Amino acid sequence: MAYAADEVPAEGGGLTEVVVTAQKVTENVQNVPISVAVLDSQALQQLGVANLDDYVKFSPSVSYQRASGSTEGGNAEPGSSHTYIRGVVSGGDGNHSGSQPTVGTYLDEIPVTTIDGTVDMHLYDMQRVEVLEGPQGTLFGASSESGTIRLITNKPDPTKFSAGYDLTGSDIFSHGKGYELQAFVNIPITSWAAVRLVGWIEQDPGYISNVAGSDASGCIVNGVRTFPTWAGQPSGDWHLGTGQGTVAPCPTPTTIGAGSITNAPWRENDYNGAIYRGGRGAIKIDAGDHWTVTPGIVAQDLTTKGFFGYDPAVGDLDVTHFGPEDTQDSWYLSSLTIEGKYNGFDIVDAGGYFKRTSHSVGEYSDYSEFYDRGYGSGACWIGNSAKGAAPPSLCSGVNPVMPQEYVIGGGDYEKWSNEFRISTPADQPLKATVGVFIERQLHNIWQNYTMPGYNPVSIYGGNGNGASPNCCGFADYFSQPNFGNTIWLTDEQRVDRDKAVFFQGTWDISPQWSLTGGVRYYHYDNSLVGFFGFSANYFGNGCFPGVPPLTKYAPCTDLNSDVSDSGSVPKVTLTYRPTTEALIYATYSKGFRPGGVNRVGGTNNPTYAADYLENYEIGWKSEWFNHRVRWNGALFWEDWKNFQFSFLVPPSITAIANGGNARIKGIENELQFAPTDQLTLTWNTTMLDPYLTQNYCGVIGVTNCPTLQTYYAYNFPGATKDPGGEYMWVGPQAPAGTNLPVTPKFKTNIVARYTFGPIDDWSPFAQAAFVYQSQTSPSLLVAQSNLIGNMPAYGLLDLSTGAQRDKFGVQLTLTNATDKRAQISRFTETNPEVSNQVYIAPAQPRTISLNFSQRF
Repeated sequence: MAYAADEVPAEGGGLTEVVVTAQKVTENVQNVPISVAVLDSQALQQLGVANLDDYVKFSPSVSYQRASGSTEGGNAEPGSSHTYIRGVVSGGDGNHSGSQPTVGTYLDEIPVTTIDGTVDMHLYDMQRVEVLEGPQGTLFGASSESGTIRLITNKPDPTKFSAGYDLTGSDIFSHGKGYELQAFVNIPITSWAAVRLVGWIEQDPGYISNVAGSDASGCIVNGVRTFPTWAGQPSGDWHLGTGQGTVAPCPTPTTIGAGSITNAPWRENDYNGAIYRGGRGAIKIDAGDHWTVTPGIVAQDLTTKGFFGYDPAVGDLDVTHFGPEDTQDSWYLSSLTIEGKYNGFDIVDAGGYFKRTSHSVGEYSDYSEFYDRGYGSGACWIGNSAKGAAPPSLCSGVNPVMPQEYVIGGGDYEKWSNEFRISTPADQPLKATVGVFIERQLHNIWQNYTMPGYNPVSIYGGNGNGASPNCCGFADYFSQPNFGNTIWLTDEQRVDRDKAVFFQGTWDISPQWSLTGGVRYYHYDNSLVGFFGFSANYFGNGCFPGVPPLTKYAPCTDLNSDVSDSGSVPKVTLTYRPTTEALIYATYSKGFRPGGVNRVGGTNNPTYAADYLENYEIGWKSEWFNHRVRWNGALFWEDWKNFQFSFLVPPSITAIANGGNARIKGIENELQFAPTDQLTLTWNTTMLDPYLTQNYCGVIGVTNCPTLQTYYAYNFPGATKDPGGEYMWVGPQAPAGTNLPVTPKFKTNIVARYTFGPIDDWSPFAQAAFVYQSQTSPSLLVAQSNLIGNMPAYGLLDLSTGAQRDKFGVQLTLTNATDKRAQISRFTETNPEVSNQVYIAPAQPRTISLNFSQRF
């Protein structure tokens, strides 16, 4: 997909040339024998693309979902999204201790991919967004298994001064209001140096309200949630229902502070706002005629408040939550790129240091509610009778804890990377690129599951309703040392190390035929160390005897493992050019994702292996009728082998296993038509058939399912009990032929833009953009998907109009004009086999915005 560019006009009118660096050399996209979707600077402005939600919307081969609430330590907020290309997704990923992504994200030359969510950079003064579809293992390596997203910025220009600003106001109908202020300036310092500065602040309006609602499945009535009370329960009684696997009915409502909590202190309309603040600076220095040095820095702070999903049982765009909810995602990237020529060879050295810090507070009473009623957990969650007093026994049945719960999450990321490569002269019949790459990623992981008592003002132990100090918070005796009221602590350090040598060469056999081959040799060494679990006084934590704490706050160490491996991924492409305006290519390529440490795998299986994507592709690129029509497309068959899959094991801990094999068959079609100089039509479509080729059984390493296997599920369709009362799963959890989740089988967008003739020096325009995608499933596991429900098909219509005069412009946009309640994610905050309280993260409702811009 390549919308009309404003950089290289075509001779005689028609569609303009689009330039990319998808193969790490500068080329016309029509000469690149891979599938590349491009949004250039003009398209970004015309379509109002400002963040990840926007560029995914107009990229048919890309899908995404928000993190599923507090199960991943957040609030389904921006910055927690995970992106996928061509349907290569098994679901359940994104956990801090889980698999690396299948899609790599780059800012210019530097990888900024992180596990807990794709960096949601505000896009302004951008040259283009490139989506490289299909495995990019040869040139981009690990975590580009299914493709790569590249965000390319405008660079400093020593030849001229330029500047500009954009001011936008927005209003979500019947909801919140927001604004954007953005500006850039390019200042030549000398004839050989320039600086470019960019800044932005964006306040996104809220549209989710925290109300005094009711959800019978979650024991919520008029803003009050009632929990089981355990007074009088026999010691060791672990369930309220008729037996293990039964979710007990809602308890009888009681007074606030005696088994019930209220959301009265937290009620607020349109409370899920987000604020982006950031800036970018770069200096370009021409060191002689052939060398440039470009140091740069980018920084952004994203702050959100509230929960970004709604509970349909409570109401449209309404939720009933019982505590503070906020996140902060701050990051910066410093980089240094050196480019030059020597004897006709292009030389590039690009190094970067990426630092990201995230903090979140998530309200998590769903967890207490459903696990109490399903597992009977609260029978042994004891509160303080007096501050500091120790209960006589774990399941004493006295001084029950008030099971309100919060998740305090934190992540500190550091990524250092460097790539050095050399490319031979591009005008020779035999040309090549060879390079080396090294990267080290560190992630300090922190999650504190705290139970502080009755509706505290401060989740760290205060109280806000006149109750006795910290009434019924989690007992000190069973809390994590030095962290009062903490029932569960995760304090881990993850380090992922990658090294690679890569080569890609092209032989122009004749003016019509060329052959491209490449290979990447890689080595990874990944480790995970630290602590996760209850305190020693609760159940015991399985810590290694005699091993001191290896992370900052851990009481001991119960996790210390690493995994390493080496391998190679190849690529071969044969290209044929029947005319100067067309090419046909056939490609075999391979992508990979490194293995890692499975923290709950046990001593027999503590790690999971790398998975691989093999791609067989035939594609074409063509222009017709004097550049008035551009038709590109691809047919592909991808085999995903030994894919990594995340799932929950008791007590709701994420485990990772190699799940088996899957296949994705698809077609991509990109059509542009400029019948006149005033009218441009664009139609882009991706059709996929992603499915399992083997049964998935839910047991590590098993794809040929036994007739029966032990499975600790609750109300699981198709499950039966063995004589001991444990549930047995009959057959596979996802049989061969099951569609892969999250990605639609059909996604398309149509954009029509008409520019009217000048009227009093103004050039008015009108534009309509329509995006449609088919139904998707939230989970690979059939029973879980049935419990949560599928995300329906939807279509989104955006309308805009405005005018341009010299360097001044005005644009009025109506986004989601039909106010379609498109579902981006659908999830439960706890294991869906226990919880039937479903949340929906929607696309932003109908919004009107007015933009003023000026360039100097």
